[in-house]
Amino acid sequence: MAERNGSPMRDDFSTAVKELLAKRVAFRCSNGGCRQVTSGPQEDPAKVINIGVAAHITAASADGPRYDPAMTAEERGSASNGLWLCQSCAKLVDNDPIRYPVETLRQWKEQAEAVAARELEQRPLSEADRLFARLERLMPELLAEMRQDLASYPLRREFVLLKRTWSYWENGTEFMYYFDDHPDLESKAHILENEGLVQDITSKNVQRYRISERLARYLGAP
Repeated sequence: MAERNGSPMRDDFSTAVKELLAKRVAFRCSNGGCRQVTSGPQEDPAKVINIGVAAHITAASADGPRYDPAMTAEERGSASNGLWLCQSCAKLVDNDPIRYPVETLRQWKEQAEAVAARELEQRPLSEADRLFARLERLMPELLAEMRQDLASYPLRREFVLLKRTWSYWENGTEFMYYFDDHPDLESKAHILENEGLVQDITSKNVQRYRISERLARYLGAP
């Protein structure tokens, strides 16, 4: 592995790539649950404030999150490997790469660019877009975990709600989400049910739900 001054070399974005990533999402954070405006005026009329970051989807160096050794230096530093985030979301996704895998970040980027294109054309958000944007604000961590699970097991469509201290005889066809990890987990499942995105199929005193194809497609399942 190549090093510079004892540290792994980084394949950083050029200024042009950073500007491209920011402009393609209208200088808003690409996290659909955030959408923070990242640029605005300073008190000095000749200056601007920027709180946005051109974040790598796969790391710029081997010691970074989601590093992909199969990529070339040019690919790591290209616009296709980046997305625009506010500083808070950029730190969030790099500090927890398991919760925010490559598939999640690529979906954020695609959706943020689609929203920016609609806004540019002065078209209102569709009802579905408003729904999923609302859900991303209400339960981003749960949706991120579900997205990751579906990336690993794209054909599974059921999940159960549990506490980690409970005994449960799993049959290998369900995802498991824990009250310990997600505050108000039962309420979040009820919201998904009320929106028609999951179906309650509870049996034997275990809260069990079936994921709709609409939600599965939104979360990236093929």
